[in-house]
Formats: sequence, structure tokens, C-alpha cells
Amino acid sequence: GIDCSCPLQEDILNMLRVYAPGVLEEALPVLREEGILIDVPDDHEYIVGTYNVPKIQGDDDHDDHDDDDENGKYRNKKSIKEDNVQVLSMGDTYVVVGKPPRVVVHNSSWTAKRRNEPTPMLQQVRDALGRKVNPLHRLDRSASGCLVFAFANDDNDKNNSEEGENSEFGSSREVTNTLINAMQNEDAVKTYIALVDGDGQWNGNNFMDKGWFTINSPVKDENGKLMNDAETDILFVTGTTLPPADAGEDMNMNMNMNMNKTEEGRKVSIVLARPKTGKYHQIRQHLSSGYVGHAILGDSSHGRSRTNRIWKKKRHLMKERTCLHLVKIEIPGTKCTPSGIEAFCPLPDDLMVMLDAIPGLLDKARPTLLDEGINI
Repeated sequence: GIDCSCPLQEDILNMLRVYAPGVLEEALPVLREEGILIDVPDDHEYIVGTYNVPKIQGDDDHDDHDDDDENGKYRNKKSIKEDNVQVLSMGDTYVVVGKPPRVVVHNSSWTAKRRNEPTPMLQQVRDALGRKVNPLHRLDRSASGCLVFAFANDDNDKNNSEEGENSEFGSSREVTNTLINAMQNEDAVKTYIALVDGDGQWNGNNFMDKGWFTINSPVKDENGKLMNDAETDILFVTGTTLPPADAGEDMNMNMNMNMNKTEEGRKVSIVLARPKTGKYHQIRQHLSSGYVGHAILGDSSHGRSRTNRIWKKKRHLMKERTCLHLVKIEIPGTKCTPSGIEAFCPLPDDLMVMLDAIPGLLDKARPTLLDEGINI
């Protein structure tokens, strides 16, 4: 079936908040009973506060200006502008684009609860290329990298043959399913690069000396249920321990006898990961597991919150960012893509800023990365 809700628009909500907050408060219990949630934060507590009435502007004023009140609380969602879509590779039946961090692949019930969320990649790619597309896989909102779409046309539209319908390859559904199966083929390779918390040493293991190794252990789904047959190949490229970020940190280190705490937020490694299966948060859970012990920086679900705060405050980690990037994708050939698909996505600016602030780390990593076909 279909179950959707259209949130109340900001102009109506602001009228109620400013002129009749009591009415809105009294209505909320009834609305909740009817399954209608209005402007409810994540903690499900509705907050009634003081709001300024936005200045009324003429239609001409709306073309080039954001609709902000003096506190920035009233903003027209249309004012958010996305950068141009980064096309990495394109063929008759597919396109590979670079997904920036903090952008979802497609809309969901989660995005419906958030205000001022950037336009999902599905809509961005469709609008940029002027063609309908179907996503072949997903990337976490906080991650970045290669994102593959199949071109999709309305198979019921007789005029599509003039607009490049994939008729020689079958219907849009057939093309999408063929490419999805190719991505799940054992010969398909998805190479992720991650910045992790740690220097490659854990529980007596020196992962820097292990080369590629495989983790095959269960991971939990979004509901906490264990899923078996989760397998990831991992390569620790290089790592380092950073000096204290400031004198205060150095003083605290000398006063603290616990070395685990004194080095918190100072160890970092570059890791490559190639998942052989596609379970929920598989790479993130395997890297943070008890065996590997190197959580991805910025991972709010499986990482270390204190370490993440240190990196955000002192080492340029972007908010709502997991340092996981799908840098290269290789998909075997199909009838829709006889030569296969291969695409490389450069590291985004936010990760380069972090790496540039770590002296020598990227230079040490380059030879190994080049051996793996990754040129940064």
C-alpha cells in the first residue's frame, strides 16, 4: 500500500507558534493518536518557544534571497543549493556519480522528519541529466563516493524510443535488475577508503604487517538482529600517532597515568576495505569489532563518541560525517554493459583537509594506494 504524510508548511506553523501556541499544544495529543506528528524533534518532545514573525516580502524579493528571520529560524527550503553533480562515468544504460557526505541517496521516512535536508542524490542526478534513474545500491548519508544509477524510462511510454529508451537491452526494469545482479557478482569489486581510530596495533596484532586479511563474522541489522555471512577484505595501509593538538592537551597527558586516555583522538590509520557481501553497516561494524578494534572516525553508531568529539573540535572532522569513501568500483560486463563499469571517485575536500593536517600520512600511503589502482 501507500502511506505518506505531508508536513504542515512553515507559514502555518509559524502562525500557530506565534499567535496560538496553546492551541497547538492542546491539539498535539489528538494528532498523535491519529498518527500525525507535527514538527517533533528526535526526542519526541514538542517545544513551544518564542518565534519572530518573518518579514513579508514581495514575490520579486523571493527570487534571489533566502526567507530568513533575524534568527535564521525561518528558511525557505528552496534556498538550499546543491553543487553540480559530479559525473564519474556514463554509458548507454548507467551513470556513476560522486556522492558528497551528508546527502541521502533517496527520500525516506527519516528525511521527512528533517528540515533543510539537501536534495537526495536520486533527484539531483535526474534533474542534472534530464533522465529518470534507478539507484543500484546505497551509501550511508554520512559516507561519500561512487554511486551507480541505471537509466530508467517509462516503459509504457511509446515515445521513449526517440528519447533513448534502453530497448536493445530490454525494459528499464530488466536493465536495472541486470546491473544490480552484476554489482552482486563475486567478480565485482567495491574499494572503500577509511580513516580509522588507531595506529594498526590491537590486542597483540600488528595489522600493518598482515597485508590483506578477511573478516567473516556476523553483524547486526538496524533492529539489532544478528546476520551471518558478512565478509570483508581489509588492508591497513599506514598509520601514525599525532602530537597533542594544543598545550592544554599535552599538560593533561602528563598528568594522566592512563595511556589509553592520553592518546585518545591522536591515533589514525588509512584503511582499504572491500566488502564481499552487502550487510547493514558491514564495513563499519567489522572495523569496530573486537578483533580489529579500529572504528571509523565520525561513526556515531559504532565508533567512540569522545574520540569523534576530539576530531571535530581539533582535527577538522566535519559534523555528521563518517570517514568512509567508496573510492573505486569495478563491475563485470553484462549485455547492458559489455565492457563492464569502472569508476574512480577522488577524495572529497573535507577528507583532504583532514589528511593535509596530518604530516606525511598521505605521502606514506601513496605507494600502497597506487599498487591498488588508487591515485590520490
